Amino acid sequence: MLISFVMKEWLKVKWVFIGLAIVHGIILLTIYYDLANIFKAYKATEVIMQLLTFEIVYYINVKYAALLSGVMIGIFQFFPEVNQSRLKLSFHLPVKEHVLIFQMAATGIALLVALNVFDTIVISMVTLKYLPYEFFESLIVTVMPWYLGGICAYCWVVIVFTEPNWMKRVVLLCIGAGIVSLFFVGDGYGKYALSLRNFATLMVLSGSIIFLSAYNFKRGIW
Repeated sequence: MLISFVMKEWLKVKWVFIGLAIVHGIILLTIYYDLANIFKAYKATEVIMQLLTFEIVYYINVKYAALLSGVMIGIFQFFPEVNQSRLKLSFHLPVKEHVLIFQMAATGIALLVALNVFDTIVISMVTLKYLPYEFFESLIVTVMPWYLGGICAYCWVVIVFTEPNWMKRVVLLCIGAGIVSLFFVGDGYGKYALSLRNFATLMVLSGSIIFLSAYNFKRGIW
Protein backbone atom coordinates (compact mmCIF):
# COMPACT_ATOMS: atom_id res chain seq x y z
CA MET A 1 0.00 0.00 0.00
CA LEU A 2 2.83 2.38 0.84
CA ILE A 3 4.46 1.81 -2.54
CA SER A 4 1.22 2.48 -4.40
CA PHE A 5 0.69 5.63 -2.32
CA VAL A 6 4.19 6.91 -3.12
CA MET A 7 3.61 6.16 -6.80
CA LYS A 8 0.38 8.18 -6.70
CA GLU A 9 2.23 11.13 -5.23
CA TRP A 10 5.02 10.73 -7.77
CA LEU A 11 2.59 10.81 -10.69
CA LYS A 12 1.19 14.12 -9.43
CA VAL A 13 4.57 15.86 -9.39
CA LYS A 14 6.49 13.85 -11.99
CA TRP A 15 6.51 16.52 -14.70
CA VAL A 16 7.20 19.44 -12.41
CA PHE A 17 10.03 17.44 -10.82
CA ILE A 18 11.51 16.72 -14.23
CA GLY A 19 11.18 20.39 -15.13
CA LEU A 20 12.90 21.41 -11.90
CA ALA A 21 15.65 18.87 -12.50
CA ILE A 22 16.26 20.47 -15.89
CA VAL A 23 16.39 23.93 -14.29
CA HIS A 24 18.88 22.67 -11.70
CA GLY A 25 20.91 21.06 -14.47
CA ILE A 26 21.05 24.30 -16.46
CA ILE A 27 22.15 26.22 -13.35
CA LEU A 28 24.88 23.69 -12.63
CA LEU A 29 26.12 23.77 -16.23
CA THR A 30 26.21 27.56 -16.05
CA ILE A 31 28.29 27.37 -12.86
CA TYR A 32 30.73 24.99 -14.52
CA TYR A 33 31.13 26.96 -17.75
CA ASP A 34 31.39 30.29 -15.94
CA LEU A 35 34.23 29.01 -13.77
CA ALA A 36 35.91 27.30 -16.71
CA ASN A 37 35.83 30.48 -18.82
CA ILE A 38 37.03 32.67 -15.95
CA PHE A 39 40.00 30.42 -15.28
CA LYS A 40 40.86 30.48 -18.99
CA ALA A 41 40.76 34.27 -19.10
CA TYR A 42 42.54 35.05 -15.80
CA LYS A 43 45.24 33.62 -13.60
CA ALA A 44 44.02 31.20 -10.94
CA THR A 45 45.44 33.32 -8.13
CA GLU A 46 43.57 36.40 -9.38
CA VAL A 47 40.27 34.52 -9.58
CA ILE A 48 40.67 33.02 -6.12
CA MET A 49 41.57 36.40 -4.60
CA GLN A 50 38.52 38.02 -6.19
CA LEU A 51 36.21 35.28 -4.89
CA LEU A 52 37.62 35.56 -1.39
CA THR A 53 37.97 39.35 -1.19
CA PHE A 54 34.45 40.11 -2.41
CA GLU A 55 32.97 36.85 -1.07
CA ILE A 56 31.49 36.02 -4.45
CA VAL A 57 29.49 32.82 -4.08
CA TYR A 58 29.78 31.38 -7.58
CA TYR A 59 26.92 28.94 -6.96
CA ILE A 60 24.52 31.59 -5.61
CA ASN A 61 21.80 30.61 -8.10
CA VAL A 62 21.37 27.32 -6.25
CA LYS A 63 19.75 29.42 -3.51
CA TYR A 64 16.92 30.44 -5.81
CA ALA A 65 16.60 26.95 -7.28
CA ALA A 66 16.11 25.50 -3.79
CA LEU A 67 13.35 27.99 -2.99
CA LEU A 68 11.65 27.53 -6.36
CA SER A 69 11.72 23.75 -6.00
CA GLY A 70 10.13 23.78 -2.56
CA VAL A 71 7.33 26.09 -3.64
CA MET A 72 6.60 24.37 -6.95
CA ILE A 73 6.54 20.81 -5.62
CA GLY A 74 4.28 21.91 -2.77
CA ILE A 75 1.86 23.62 -5.15
CA PHE A 76 1.68 20.83 -7.70
CA GLN A 77 1.35 18.17 -5.02
CA PHE A 78 -1.33 19.77 -2.87
CA PHE A 79 -3.27 22.24 -5.02
CA PRO A 80 -5.03 19.48 -7.04
CA GLU A 81 -5.77 17.62 -3.81
CA VAL A 82 -7.51 20.62 -2.23
CA ASN A 83 -9.03 22.13 -5.38
CA GLN A 84 -10.65 18.86 -6.46
CA SER A 85 -11.57 17.79 -2.90
CA ARG A 86 -9.41 14.69 -3.23
CA LEU A 87 -7.70 15.38 0.08
CA LYS A 88 -11.01 15.49 1.90
CA LEU A 89 -11.93 12.11 0.39
CA SER A 90 -8.52 10.70 1.32
CA PHE A 91 -9.08 11.75 4.92
CA HIS A 92 -12.14 9.49 5.01
CA LEU A 93 -9.99 6.45 4.38
CA PRO A 94 -9.31 4.14 7.35
CA VAL A 95 -5.98 5.89 7.91
CA LYS A 96 -5.27 8.60 10.46
CA GLU A 97 -4.95 12.03 8.87
CA HIS A 98 -1.55 12.61 10.46
CA VAL A 99 -0.23 9.38 8.93
CA LEU A 100 -1.62 10.29 5.51
CA ILE A 101 -0.28 13.83 5.54
CA PHE A 102 3.08 12.59 6.81
CA GLN A 103 3.38 10.17 3.89
CA MET A 104 2.44 12.89 1.41
CA ALA A 105 4.86 15.43 2.88
CA ALA A 106 7.64 12.85 3.20
CA THR A 107 7.35 12.10 -0.51
CA GLY A 108 7.65 15.77 -1.43
CA ILE A 109 10.57 16.34 0.92
CA ALA A 110 12.34 13.24 -0.43
CA LEU A 111 12.17 14.72 -3.94
CA LEU A 112 13.61 17.99 -2.66
CA VAL A 113 16.42 16.15 -0.91
CA ALA A 114 17.19 14.30 -4.16
CA LEU A 115 17.58 17.62 -5.99
CA ASN A 116 19.73 19.00 -3.17
CA VAL A 117 22.02 15.98 -3.16
CA PHE A 118 22.40 16.21 -6.93
CA ASP A 119 23.31 19.90 -6.69
CA THR A 120 25.82 19.29 -3.91
CA ILE A 121 27.58 16.46 -5.74
CA VAL A 122 27.97 18.44 -8.95
CA ILE A 123 29.07 21.66 -7.24
CA SER A 124 31.57 19.68 -5.15
CA MET A 125 33.07 18.15 -8.29
CA VAL A 126 33.35 21.55 -9.99
CA THR A 127 34.81 23.13 -6.85
CA LEU A 128 37.46 20.45 -6.39
CA LYS A 129 38.40 20.74 -10.06
CA TYR A 130 39.05 24.48 -10.09
CA LEU A 131 39.38 25.82 -6.56
CA PRO A 132 41.35 25.15 -3.34
CA TYR A 133 39.98 22.68 -0.82
CA GLU A 134 38.86 25.51 1.49
CA PHE A 135 36.05 26.36 -0.93
CA PHE A 136 34.86 22.77 -0.79
CA GLU A 137 34.95 22.80 3.02
CA SER A 138 32.69 25.87 3.14
CA LEU A 139 30.25 24.46 0.58
CA ILE A 140 27.96 22.45 2.87
CA VAL A 141 27.57 25.14 5.54
CA THR A 142 26.89 27.71 2.83
CA VAL A 143 24.19 25.81 0.94
CA MET A 144 22.57 24.04 3.90
CA PRO A 145 20.43 27.04 4.98
CA TRP A 146 19.13 27.26 1.40
CA TYR A 147 18.27 23.58 1.31
CA LEU A 148 16.53 23.79 4.68
CA GLY A 149 14.78 26.93 3.49
CA GLY A 150 13.49 25.12 0.40
CA ILE A 151 12.05 22.36 2.57
CA CYS A 152 10.61 24.96 4.95
CA ALA A 153 8.98 26.74 1.99
CA TYR A 154 7.46 23.43 0.92
CA CYS A 155 6.06 22.90 4.43
CA TRP A 156 4.45 26.34 4.46
CA VAL A 157 2.88 25.77 1.04
CA VAL A 158 1.35 22.58 2.44
CA ILE A 159 0.20 24.43 5.58
CA VAL A 160 -1.49 27.16 3.55
CA PHE A 161 -3.26 24.74 1.21
CA THR A 162 -4.51 22.46 3.97
CA GLU A 163 -5.85 25.29 6.13
CA PRO A 164 -9.64 25.43 5.48
CA ASN A 165 -10.17 29.04 6.59
CA TRP A 166 -9.28 31.62 3.92
CA MET A 167 -8.51 34.39 6.41
CA LYS A 168 -6.17 32.06 8.27
CA ARG A 169 -4.58 31.13 4.95
CA VAL A 170 -3.65 34.75 4.32
CA VAL A 171 -2.17 35.08 7.81
CA LEU A 172 -0.28 31.80 7.46
CA LEU A 173 1.03 32.87 4.05
CA CYS A 174 2.46 36.06 5.53
CA ILE A 175 3.98 34.23 8.50
CA GLY A 176 5.43 31.54 6.26
CA ALA A 177 6.95 34.08 3.87
CA GLY A 178 8.61 35.85 6.79
CA ILE A 179 10.02 32.64 8.26
CA VAL A 180 11.25 31.28 4.93
CA SER A 181 12.99 34.57 4.10
CA LEU A 182 15.26 34.07 7.12
CA PHE A 183 16.94 31.14 5.37
CA PHE A 184 17.92 33.20 2.32
CA VAL A 185 19.07 36.59 3.64
CA GLY A 186 22.79 35.82 4.06
CA ASP A 187 25.54 36.28 1.47
CA GLY A 188 29.10 35.05 1.50
CA TYR A 189 30.67 31.73 2.45
CA GLY A 190 29.50 29.92 5.57
CA LYS A 191 27.94 33.01 7.16
CA TYR A 192 25.40 30.93 9.08
CA ALA A 193 27.55 27.98 10.06
CA LEU A 194 26.77 28.54 13.75
CA SER A 195 23.03 28.90 13.06
CA LEU A 196 22.42 25.63 11.21
CA ARG A 197 20.93 24.03 14.31
CA ASN A 198 18.51 26.94 14.67
CA PHE A 199 17.53 26.68 11.02
CA ALA A 200 16.95 22.94 11.35
CA THR A 201 14.81 23.50 14.44
CA LEU A 202 12.78 26.15 12.63
CA MET A 203 12.22 23.81 9.70
CA VAL A 204 11.06 20.98 11.99
CA LEU A 205 8.68 23.30 13.85
CA SER A 206 7.26 24.50 10.54
CA GLY A 207 6.78 20.92 9.42
CA SER A 208 4.94 20.05 12.61
CA ILE A 209 2.32 22.73 11.88
CA ILE A 210 1.28 20.69 8.83
CA PHE A 211 -0.39 18.17 11.14
CA LEU A 212 -2.48 20.88 12.81
CA SER A 213 -3.61 22.20 9.43
CA ALA A 214 -4.48 18.68 8.31
CA TYR A 215 -6.48 18.16 11.52
CA ASN A 216 -8.38 21.39 10.87
CA PHE A 217 -8.92 20.51 7.22
CA LYS A 218 -10.44 17.13 8.02
CA ARG A 219 -12.83 18.54 10.58
CA GLY A 220 -13.57 21.73 8.65
CA ILE A 221 -12.71 24.04 11.56
CA TRP A 222 -13.34 27.68 10.60
